[in-house]
Amino acid sequence: MDFNITTIVDVKQKIALAIKTLRKKENLSQAELATLLVVSRITIQNLESGKNFTIDVLLKALQYFNLLEEVNTQIDTAIETNKNTISLY
Repeated sequence: MDFNITTIVDVKQKIALAIKTLRKKENLSQAELATLLVVSRITIQNLESGKNFTIDVLLKALQYFNLLEEVNTQIDTAIETNKNTISLY
């Protein structure tokens, strides 16, 4: 039995921690990052708390922190790995 089940909440919390850590490493305030991403400070606050953020905001943050290409590569790998899978439907 697998007791290490990853949940959506777990992933959102890790994303929140990662963005907050990267922002602090760059010595940026939430307001400064918001300005750079052309979003509100509240949007950054929500992203860093794992609440109510959109995929667009996440992608903007990933792009700013030079992680978008890495995520895109992971998606490409998943597509390539699974594209020849035969559907049962």
